Amino acid sequence: MKVINSVLAQEDGIIRNPVIDPKSKLGDISQMSGAEIIGKLLGNIFNMMIIAGAVILIIMIIWSGIAMIGSSGDKDRIQNAQKRLTYSIVGFIILICVFAIANFIGGFFGLGWFKTLKLPFPTP
Repeated sequence: MKVINSVLAQEDGIIRNPVIDPKSKLGDISQMSGAEIIGKLLGNIFNMMIIAGAVILIIMIIWSGIAMIGSSGDKDRIQNAQKRLTYSIVGFIILICVFAIANFIGGFFGLGWFKTLKLPFPTP
């Protein structure tokens, strides 16, 4: 075992995966195990799905508003726009509940990849 450690270890004595670039955008993942890398990947995928859902929500609300304005008093078109707006608000509530449940499950069971869930808000 000492021979393997001395061959794979860098000058600081830490064993790194030679295939993974230590200067990647995900940080130094060359020291992580496979389960940690997959967990980080799943956390990033979940974050992207939440962000995509929020973008779709904004598009649906704008689309409903434009449809209501452009309905020209047609009751069917107004009702369709109101239904679309109602469904988008219900979808927003479901999106918030999914995020809250995922954070609760991550904290309750101590799952490391759920602890990385964050919504990146733009800052000035």
